[in-house]
Amino acid sequence: MAVAALAAQAALAQTGDGATIAAPVAESREVQDRAFAADFDRFLENTMARFPSVPALSVAVVRDGAPVFVGAKGRADVEGGIAATADTPFYIASSTKAFVGTALARLDARGTIDLDWTMRELAPDLAFAQEIRADQISLRDLLAHRHGLAGDAMAFRLAYSGDYDAAVLERLLAGLKPDAETPAGTFRYSNIGYNVAALLIERRTGLRWQDIVEAELLTPLGMTETLAEGLAAGGSRTPVAAPYSGGQRVYLTKVDQTMHAAGGMVASANDMARWLALQLAGRGAMAEAAEAAREPVATIESAFGPFRRTGYGLGWYSGPFDGGTLYHAFGSFAGARAHVSVQPDTGLGVAVTANDDGVGFRLVDLVALYAYDWYRLGAAEAEVRATAQLDALAGQWAKQVEKLTTQRAERAARPSQLSLSPAAYAGDYCNADYGTIRVAPQGMQLQLTMGRLHGRTEAGTDPDTVRAELIPGQGEIYRFTVAGGVATSIDAFGSRFDSCMDRGGSASPPPAIP
Repeated sequence: MAVAALAAQAALAQTGDGATIAAPVAESREVQDRAFAADFDRFLENTMARFPSVPALSVAVVRDGAPVFVGAKGRADVEGGIAATADTPFYIASSTKAFVGTALARLDARGTIDLDWTMRELAPDLAFAQEIRADQISLRDLLAHRHGLAGDAMAFRLAYSGDYDAAVLERLLAGLKPDAETPAGTFRYSNIGYNVAALLIERRTGLRWQDIVEAELLTPLGMTETLAEGLAAGGSRTPVAAPYSGGQRVYLTKVDQTMHAAGGMVASANDMARWLALQLAGRGAMAEAAEAAREPVATIESAFGPFRRTGYGLGWYSGPFDGGTLYHAFGSFAGARAHVSVQPDTGLGVAVTANDDGVGFRLVDLVALYAYDWYRLGAAEAEVRATAQLDALAGQWAKQVEKLTTQRAERAARPSQLSLSPAAYAGDYCNADYGTIRVAPQGMQLQLTMGRLHGRTEAGTDPDTVRAELIPGQGEIYRFTVAGGVATSIDAFGSRFDSCMDRGGSASPPPAIP
């Protein structure tokens, strides 16, 4: 259900440091906001009915610091029959970066940290490779994606496999290499900058990124339904929305071990309204830090759908939008998609999250556009535009479903490319950067496991290759090297995994899976 925007408790949003954000008081404004809430609620109901493969949408719309719509539609857990509410936390993926950037801007303003500290200053005891220019790359560069670092293995372990400990992260940190395609000073979006920044700040100050965000933002803003850790805690807390893809539940869920500084938060619609209100606050130390985080650091030229991007700050993209500047921080992961945007010029902010990465991936943006169009162009024109956009999306999604169905059928019809029996490939294969791939026979195919990731293989197209989606929706080819009647290594993720050996010097295969 939508939450009435004019309720007394929602009329003021605290900025967390004594300043307040006043709700609109003019009666015409109240009438307009009430009309929007009613139209928007109907729009969401009709949209969810049209796209039943999207389990749920969680939405917050804020105008001039006051919520005009906060609510959720659909199911947080389809199998469990659990409805999504304004209290339900949804995974916001890379929208986390804006929280981290803002929290660090708070510390920088107080002198607790300096965003111009270099990697060398943050970790003088680490022997970084000379090529990465650790004495020149600053925290600001790391957060603005202009660091020129390559660190796919660290990002993979932190976000997906969860296969790491402190020693592994320190080794990967010390072993960072330059990105051959994107030199330092050049913008290239990835997770590694935030991962490295969090590790370096903890080394220098002893403060974990989770604790920084909690102390600087979540607690003062009263965001009690937003978490960066403690996902397994039960009790009375509302469960996190379960992930889905095209109507199918996704096995890969987030746990504390895979919640990281580049994508490690869940938040409810109620809390996202508080976050948007901060972005639209005009005064106060927290508002100043939020504005500093949105200020572009890197200059770029790109677009994401209808959203043009000309700059990137500390977790926020920015670009021209309908005569003003739109700041946005989007996120996606298996079974999740988040849209978070604010336009201070018009006083509007919108957050839409879906527990679906199928049609929901695009739908969240169209829902946000409806809100902006309604206030900019009026209800009738917003409806016309939304109808056209949803019609186009429905056609695109139908074609995508047909394409995916055809591709699955083609892969299922492929003959096995394995030259040996499945048992000959069984064992653990190790890579110092990415970790261990465990291979076990499963019928005539194989079961692969990497930390929290697992998946059954399909036939590849070349000799001794298999395909698997350990990360749902992302197929990877695994190429075996065979010698002496057994597999000795795997090539995957652009790296080689050699057969691990137990202490006695013999291969240690896992048991077969029926």
